[in-house]
Amino acid sequence: MKNYCLAMAAAVLLAACATAVDKGRKVFIASSDSAHLSKCEMLGQVQVDASIFMLWDRNQQVMEIKNRLRDKAAETYPEADTVSPSDLNVNAWSAPDAQAMGVAFKCFKK
Repeated sequence: MKNYCLAMAAAVLLAACATAVDKGRKVFIASSDSAHLSKCEMLGQVQVDASIFMLWDRNQQVMEIKNRLRDKAAETYPEADTVSPSDLNVNAWSAPDAQAMGVAFKCFKK
C-alpha cells in the first residue's frame, strides 16, 4: 500500500509540472521576422508569467512559455490565430525573464 501511495504521489507531481496547450490549440506560433505576418492584422500584445522552476531543460522552458503565450492569445483575443513571441532571453547561463511578451495576430480568413 505504501508503494502504491508513493507511485500515485509521484505521478500527480509529474503531471502537475507539465502543462499542455489548452485554449490555444488553434493558434500558430510564428517568429517576429516571419514573412507569414506581413499580411496579418495585429490584434495586440499578450503577456504571460514565465517564471518556471528549474525542473526542465531550456528547450522545455521555451516550449512551455510559447504554449502559455498561445493560450493567452486565444483567451485575450478569441479571433487570434497566430502569436509571435518576443525574444525570450533564454541562454545557457540564465533562466527566462519573469514575464514573456508576444503579439497576437489574425492572419487567416474563415
